[in-house]
Amino acid sequence: MFREALEKGVFVVTVELVPGRGAAGPALDAPAAFARRVRETGLGVHAISLTDGPGGGPAISPDVIAEEVAAAGVDPLVHLVCRDLNRNALEARATALARRGLNNVLALTGDYPTAVSGPIARPVFDFDSVQAIAFLKACNAGLEKPGRKPGATERLPPTNFLVGAAVSPFKSREEELVPQFIKLEKKIAAGADFIVTQIGYDLRRYHELLRYLRARRLRIPVLGNVYVLSLGAARAMRRGEAPGCVVGDDLIRTLEAEAAAPDKGKGARRERAAQMVAALKGMGYAGVHLGGFGLKFEDVERILARAEELAPQWEQIVSDIQFGGAEEFYLFPPPESYRPDLPPDPDPLAGLRGGRAGFQYRMMRALHDALFEERAPCYRALKALHQAADGKPALEALGHAAEFASKRLLFGCRDCGDCALPDTAYHCPEANCPKGQRNGPCGGSSDGRCEVFPEKPCFWTTVYRRAKAAGELDQVRRRRLPPRDPQLQQTSGWANYYLGRDYRKRVEESEK
Repeated sequence: MFREALEKGVFVVTVELVPGRGAAGPALDAPAAFARRVRETGLGVHAISLTDGPGGGPAISPDVIAEEVAAAGVDPLVHLVCRDLNRNALEARATALARRGLNNVLALTGDYPTAVSGPIARPVFDFDSVQAIAFLKACNAGLEKPGRKPGATERLPPTNFLVGAAVSPFKSREEELVPQFIKLEKKIAAGADFIVTQIGYDLRRYHELLRYLRARRLRIPVLGNVYVLSLGAARAMRRGEAPGCVVGDDLIRTLEAEAAAPDKGKGARRERAAQMVAALKGMGYAGVHLGGFGLKFEDVERILARAEELAPQWEQIVSDIQFGGAEEFYLFPPPESYRPDLPPDPDPLAGLRGGRAGFQYRMMRALHDALFEERAPCYRALKALHQAADGKPALEALGHAAEFASKRLLFGCRDCGDCALPDTAYHCPEANCPKGQRNGPCGGSSDGRCEVFPEKPCFWTTVYRRAKAAGELDQVRRRRLPPRDPQLQQTSGWANYYLGRDYRKRVEESEK
């Protein structure tokens, strides 16, 4: 139902439900009950989206609830987050989903764990969302495994996943917004089949996402996230309790005024949701992703019916839902029209450069070019030196100690042995990003600050500023990094580079 609707260009509707904790209760029964109502009434809902520990807390696996939804006659869309899964667990869960015929997946990095009772769970983040998408598409091709004969390989039976990805076009700063779009391109290159936006309330930003995709000649269905926002939920989002969800002070004030009505603002928030559905459809979105705290079947029914009534006047609605700050950064100038049939804009990142690269960055880039580029005069000699030291413990230990001491001092090195510094503007993801993001930012930052450590800037804002100053944004946009190799932990990153053990060999092979 969901896949076929996307492929046929039908305007799709998904409804997100949050099952929560425990083995029984109303929240766990609600998705299947919702699905039965959809089936009985014929309401145009194409999938029920089931969350996977939103907010970083524990919850029942969405896979179990997805089976109940499918049995009730509606397609489930299962969220699959990387927070709790290493690559073995990801394969185990993915193949279990495929075995059950649960093929619609939304691949997400996931919120950092939060304390619910006692200390937080230990995060994993073995893969990021880009790498998870690539892995799921590799499952579709049939994963390779060692064959029965030495050196031979076999393939596992192929899966049939339809893989979604997320993006937030609602970041208010250039150094947050542009990396979101850059990572989105990597998700598409990894094989994403559709996109779902994060939660926000500025239709100009929804439109900017479509403009960016058209400018880059990227064709992919996009679903706009329409969250039926109550005042309580808005205040929680404003406090940062729902990472990545953007609610400004002006919207809070509007909701406070609406809450004074006899229905406590329920009618107004449903009307706003219907307006957003109508406007997103008019702009050219492939569908909407409806959600909301305590969202009921009747709410969805009324919102969709009202959206149909509003459809002819969608362009007049757009200016009413632009809750953005006056000083916020937008990638494109204000549009003359929000119609989807306008010619594409020029690539907004082409030739984008600004500022001056810092001294440390310029020195590191110069040293890299002199020592680690194959055309550099020192490269062959250093490669021969590491080949000669390979397998000699004393020489290996001496070289490793010298490398670690210098990189610890300069970059806070964590001795991962699979060093990404040249591809992350000499800013270490292991030392500076709690989720170890090598391909771009997660969606959880706010006002340029890290989701986990708000006193620190988001790791990728620093990477972006350095890459932009050096004129290297195209290189960042183009290169998709694989997950790091844990076997290389506490070994020499330099030796691994020269001896072809680190991730660069895998990247070069994939780019051929």
